Amino acid sequence: MSSSSKLDSFISNPRISLWKLTIPMMLGLFVNSIYILVDTYFVGSMLGEDGTAALSALGYVMPFYFIIMGITFGIAGGTTTVIAQYIGENNQTGSSHAAQNSLLIAVLLAFMNVIFTYLFGADVISFQGADAKVLSLALEYFYIMAYGSIFLIFGIFIRGILIGEGESIVPMYALGAGTILNIILDPFFIDYYGISGAAYATMVSHIMVILIFLYFIFIKQITYSNLNFKNFSINFSIWKKIFNLGIPSSISMLIMSCGLFIMNTILVDDAHVAGYNLANRIENFATLALISLSTSQVTIIGMFYGAKKYHLIKPMIRYTTVWAMIIGGLFSILSLLFIDKVAPLFFPSNSTLDLLMKESAIQSTIDYYSIMAFSYPFIGLTMVSSRAMQAISVAWPMILITFSRVIILQCSLTYLFIVILGKDVLWAWYAITISCIIAGIIAYLMRLYFVNQLKEKL
Repeated sequence: MSSSSKLDSFISNPRISLWKLTIPMMLGLFVNSIYILVDTYFVGSMLGEDGTAALSALGYVMPFYFIIMGITFGIAGGTTTVIAQYIGENNQTGSSHAAQNSLLIAVLLAFMNVIFTYLFGADVISFQGADAKVLSLALEYFYIMAYGSIFLIFGIFIRGILIGEGESIVPMYALGAGTILNIILDPFFIDYYGISGAAYATMVSHIMVILIFLYFIFIKQITYSNLNFKNFSINFSIWKKIFNLGIPSSISMLIMSCGLFIMNTILVDDAHVAGYNLANRIENFATLALISLSTSQVTIIGMFYGAKKYHLIKPMIRYTTVWAMIIGGLFSILSLLFIDKVAPLFFPSNSTLDLLMKESAIQSTIDYYSIMAFSYPFIGLTMVSSRAMQAISVAWPMILITFSRVIILQCSLTYLFIVILGKDVLWAWYAITISCIIAGIIAYLMRLYFVNQLKEKL
């Protein structure tokens, strides 16, 4: 589809266009969330006496993995916005240069990831305070995931290019196929390699996703941007645009990863870390749905912004906000109703040695949702508001919102409640909930201010 026809279709019916982008993206990410839960299930249930310890090990690895994903998703999000704005301007050359240069950025990030993993990876994992058994399992899983994540990085950047062009069907196919392969491989690899098998299965699935992307880009030639690199040149002005829009998102996700790291050190107890890790993985169903909605919004608003159709932006944001809060509310209700039945499924039933640890981890997960359920509509409000500002080239508020939520409120309150006042772990979940609600209000007020500034450009 040409740039002008795609933009015209978005302008003529932006609400339908939003869902045409969101639903395939959501389905693809949902399937990926199912994989994460299945991966957790296999790790917890197939490793016998080591099952609960292995789930704790995953919890200690996740902060580092989230750092990689956070930086990559953030900068790839900048690529999505820049490409969408170029398409709004009907500028194919700019879109092609942005796509090509973003893949060079992906090469740089992959190289930096390998160097950092080699030099500092083990220190990052061990610093969190896991006991010897859990630490051994964590490092076994960590190195494979860390080095294999170079494939994840390229997959995320290619997906960012396609989403910026308004293409969400192919990413759905790619994520779906990679996830199905991962689920098929998991039990065999875990049975043969132990916890390392889960990491190997994930790495193979990331490679599959890239191969599918390459097939559609170079064989089916579905992209508006030209990715053949025949006329490639490094364009640092495009790098600046991508970084200006993407780095605030990356820093925000880095702050969230550091927050997870800090939370692990404050919680200390391996059972609470395991419960917190499982809660975060189940929570992916809500957060990924909201990510799909807010990312689709970036594509549409970015095109409107590039085409200078400012009068269409505010109604689009308002509509997306309503649906984000509805999705968050639905997840709140479902989590309250079913978490006590879902959580025990992910911990080994054949372990007697770690019985108390298992029961404590399950209860931590259940308690987490009994409190956090009230915050999900506000999480939706935060995501939509932050990404809406990014789409109109105002990305820095995302850092302030995230820092306020994670460091100033969540981690500080958790430290106050758990370490200084000696409260029960329930108070950590209260701290997270309070921080999410306040952050939602801050994000909404900042969004109102910056979107209203667009009236001056009319």
